[in-house]
Amino acid sequence: MSRPASAAAAAKRPARKSAERQISAKTPKVRVVAAEASLTVWQAARSLLKQELKQFQKHLSKCAKRWQKKPDHLHQTRISARRLQQHLELFGPLLGKNRSLRWLRKQLKSLLKASSPARDLDVLLHHSAAEKTSAAVCRQWRQQRRSLQKPIREIQQRLIRQDGLKQHRRALLKAISQSASRESHPALANAPASTWAVEQATVRLAELQTALPTSSSSKALHRFRLLVKQHRYQAELLLQLSDDPIIQRLVQCLLQVQKQLGRLQDAVVAARSLKKAADGQKKSAGKKNSRQTASERTAGIAAQSTRLLTWLQSRIAPQLNSLARRLRTASGRRR
Repeated sequence: MSRPASAAAAAKRPARKSAERQISAKTPKVRVVAAEASLTVWQAARSLLKQELKQFQKHLSKCAKRWQKKPDHLHQTRISARRLQQHLELFGPLLGKNRSLRWLRKQLKSLLKASSPARDLDVLLHHSAAEKTSAAVCRQWRQQRRSLQKPIREIQQRLIRQDGLKQHRRALLKAISQSASRESHPALANAPASTWAVEQATVRLAELQTALPTSSSSKALHRFRLLVKQHRYQAELLLQLSDDPIIQRLVQCLLQVQKQLGRLQDAVVAARSLKKAADGQKKSAGKKNSRQTASERTAGIAAQSTRLLTWLQSRIAPQLNSLARRLRTASGRRR
C-alpha cells in the first residue's frame, strides 16, 4: 500500500504493480463490436450483454471452486459483476420495466455486498507479511475469511446451479431484440452505436467534472472513487462501440485515478481492521502494538488524502476539461 511521495510525483512516476488493485496502467484490450456505423444501439447492446454475462459466469464459477488457491478469482468476479451493472445502467432504457432486469440487478447487488468484506480480507492477508502483521491477527483474519465464503457460495448456487442466470439471460436478450420495434425509445434502439457512444461519453464526463471532490476527507475521496469506477466501466463499454481515441484517453485517465484512490482506500481498510483486531486481543502488549500501528496508519492516511486532493485538482481536473472539449467537438461533427 505504497503512497506517492508527492502529488506531482504520483502523476509522473509509474505506479508499482499492486495485487490488491490489479489494474493495468494501459487501456485494457477491448473487442470493438461497432467500430463501423453499421450496428445500431440495440444490436451492440445485445452483443455486449452476451459477452459480459459469459465472463461473469466464468469468473463466478472459478471463485466458488478455487477461492482458497487463488483469491484473485473473487476480485475478477467483482469486476465482472460491476461491468454487468454498468451495462444495465447504460442500456436500461432498452429493457424498460423488465422482470429479468430487476432480478439480475438484485443478484449483482447481493453478490457485491456479500463479497466486499471477503475481498478486504484477501487484500489484508496478501499484505500481512510485508506489513509485519502479528500471527494472531492473521489467524483471526483467515478464520473470518473462511466464514465469509458461505454467503458467496449461496449466491453462486442461486445464479448457476438453479439455471436462474440462464433463464433470465434469454429473457434479457429477447427484450433487447424487441426494443427496435417497441413504441418506447425506438429512436435510441435504432441509433448508430458509434455516434451514440460519443454522446454518452460526453454526458458521463460532465458528471465526473461536477463530482470532483473539494474535501480531502477519506470518505469524500472514496465516494469519488466509486463514481470513477462506475464511469470507467461504462467508458470501456462505450469504447467497444466507437473505438474513439478520446474515449480511450478517458479510460486511461480514469484508470489512473481509480488506482491512486484505490490505494488510499486499502490503507483505510487496513487501519480500521487493525484497530478492530487490537480491540479483540487479550494480551496487553500485542494490543498496544496493534493500536499504535493503527494510529500511525491513520496519520499517514490524512497526509495521503491531502496530497491526492491536490493531485486531482491540479492534474486530473485539467485533463477532464480538455477531454470534455474534444468530445463535444467530436459529437458535433458526427451529427
